[in-house]
Amino acid sequence: MSRDPFALYAKRLQRGLAIRRLQPSIDEVPFGHTHARLVGLAEQYPMRLVFIVSLVLGLVLLGRAGFLQLWHGDQLLSQAEGNRIRTVMTPALRGVLYDSDGDLLVKNIPDFRLVLNARDIPHQSAEGYDQLWTKMEPIVGMTHDDLLEAFRRSLSSGQAITVRSHIPYDEALRLMIQVRDVSGLMVETFYDRQYLVGEAFGHLVGYTGKMTEEEYATLSDDGYQLSESVGKTGVEKSYESILHGIPGYRNSEVDFRGEEKAVIADVAPLAGQNIQLSIDRQLQEHLYESLKSVVEERQLPGAAAIVSDPRNGKIRALVTYPSFDSNIFAGGSVAADYEQLLNDTRQPLFHRAVSGMYPSGSTFKPIVAAAALEEGVVTPQTTVVSTGGITIDGGFSFPDWKPGGHGVVNVIQALAESVNTFFYLAGGGDNETTSGLGVERITDYARQFGLGSATGIDLPGEEGGFLPSRVWKEEYKNEPWYLGDTYHLAIGQGDILVTPLQVNAYTVAFANGGTLYQPTVVEAITNASGDVVASPEPIVKGTDIVSPLAMQTVRSGMREAVRTGSARSLLSLPVSAAGKTGTAQFGSGEKTHSWFTAFAPYETPEIAITVLVEEAGQGNDAALPIAKQALEFYFSESTR
Repeated sequence: MSRDPFALYAKRLQRGLAIRRLQPSIDEVPFGHTHARLVGLAEQYPMRLVFIVSLVLGLVLLGRAGFLQLWHGDQLLSQAEGNRIRTVMTPALRGVLYDSDGDLLVKNIPDFRLVLNARDIPHQSAEGYDQLWTKMEPIVGMTHDDLLEAFRRSLSSGQAITVRSHIPYDEALRLMIQVRDVSGLMVETFYDRQYLVGEAFGHLVGYTGKMTEEEYATLSDDGYQLSESVGKTGVEKSYESILHGIPGYRNSEVDFRGEEKAVIADVAPLAGQNIQLSIDRQLQEHLYESLKSVVEERQLPGAAAIVSDPRNGKIRALVTYPSFDSNIFAGGSVAADYEQLLNDTRQPLFHRAVSGMYPSGSTFKPIVAAAALEEGVVTPQTTVVSTGGITIDGGFSFPDWKPGGHGVVNVIQALAESVNTFFYLAGGGDNETTSGLGVERITDYARQFGLGSATGIDLPGEEGGFLPSRVWKEEYKNEPWYLGDTYHLAIGQGDILVTPLQVNAYTVAFANGGTLYQPTVVEAITNASGDVVASPEPIVKGTDIVSPLAMQTVRSGMREAVRTGSARSLLSLPVSAAGKTGTAQFGSGEKTHSWFTAFAPYETPEIAITVLVEEAGQGNDAALPIAKQALEFYFSESTR
């Protein structure tokens, strides 16, 4: 029989028990049971195993503590400080906009908003949160679900979320008292946009709006907060980074209720820079009223007009009708107004001047004439007999717009009177005596004049138009390219699509003798003190596209259009002018868009103007009269 290893301890326990019994003031302990339990544990877990397990656990705990301290110490310290330090970003004052004369177009006005900050709401039970949402509902005007979603967004982003904006001053004062005892809600002062110009500037200036999740994901690295507004369209969007400025911040020590106890750091924001546009406000508003008058009187879908400076490509007016008032998006709830704009069949939110794509009609003929002259297909002396049209093999007829034709014409007369027959032959030839440019050379020169791709204007949403080709037609229409397709292309019909801005851009090139500019609407960028910090230089996209002889011949043809041709009504202007009318058929019906593009003065051009009126008939029916009024207004001594 083995010896009991705890016998010695057992004797001591018995001895101790005898002593305790002699001292009734000490609580009795069932040592016998304890002894048995110790003996059982010793048999089950040898001391060496207990020591090893304890050592391993100690090393694990020590390693975990070291890992947290060495690798995550800064993060944990930051989280701990975050429970004590609150950082509030201070948005920068947004830059404002001026016209070319320095008159204010857009400014900032003080406003109030209600924000929810999840960090200021103590952690509590689901029932506690429900009670809090119930308390917030009448203050915020949101449902439980909406409040919970705002809370989650604030929690995940670590930022305050705007739950109400554009609050009137008196109501803001009452809200400040109401939210004093409501954790997580606070009334803030901010600045909103006020647009001092109406619908004439809607598409050009654009508007700001609440940031979306996608926009925040892109802009958060630049210091943007979810509660901020950003540019949505127009100059407000394209120059967002310049107008936005650099936000400031305020670090303060707060208690467990989120109440500020001390300010640790307060860094002021840096206001955004201001932008002076190249836009002539008076001309812009005059053109808008002219477009509006024609469209409303004749119940047409819409219109667009562009005026630019041929000397540098600066835009002096950029108008689309119908349009919208940017203030609709700047104040209060815009849902109803926005829905009305969306449901308007005339599409007032559609920026026709830069995004609308239309067949060019005869405004394309100057490019075809320049290409034919440059390639030697025609010379200034080449003549064509126009008898009312041309008929090719198969009995297909392609008419002139004038019954009976125009007689014997050269390229200058063909441009002046917009003679289709001349351009049919210059573009496609007749398969017998004349070899034309062909589709490839026509589209090649069209691209050099800026068609088929965006001009690069400093505004969002620009479309690039479309130039057809043999490959495209075979692939998408499953048809070969016919001679008739070249004829249609040569007079700006068929599948070609251009924007009014593109037509204006190449009109600028003809006006100045061959320099194609990238259009821009910004004249200068200034700081808060009004000092110019940047003046964008004109961007040249092409020079000497054709020879001086070809260029001057086309210019002469556009001048002759005013002197004796389709634009004779411009002879009454106080300055000389040159231009080209256009009538663009579209769809399968007989409706046509009215085009006119021109520049003046002819000898030393100051402006180039392009007008498009949808479904308005021939070029001189609607577009030409609008352009004439604008030119008269611009060159009138009483208004300049």
